[in-house]
Amino acid sequence: MRRLEVLQWVGLLAGAAVWAAAHVVGYGVTEASCNSGGANWGIHFDLWQGLVTGIAGALALAAAGAALAVIMLTRGSSYEDAPPVGRIRFFALAALVANVIFTVALLLYALGSIFNVACRQG
Repeated sequence: MRRLEVLQWVGLLAGAAVWAAAHVVGYGVTEASCNSGGANWGIHFDLWQGLVTGIAGALALAAAGAALAVIMLTRGSSYEDAPPVGRIRFFALAALVANVIFTVALLLYALGSIFNVACRQG
């Protein structure tokens, strides 16, 4: 039961944390790439953005896999069952849906940041 609880929380929280971290790190890469202070660092914007969002996407998919594992391991129960099994299954179902949304959001973020012009002087 303890393993299911850990997987359930990983599935529920990891996707959101990775999505937020990708935005923070992506913002930092953009600032370092576009500002004159980071010009000497030789940061290739598209490479770093692709790397950050690729790793974040893989981790979000791993979180979805953790949620799916909990769903499969509790397939004999319902989310309406008494706690703890019902609660674990409920959170795992919610985590799977949320992680699909976070993965799509990361994909859209990657496409938007890589195919858009990052540094516009105005």
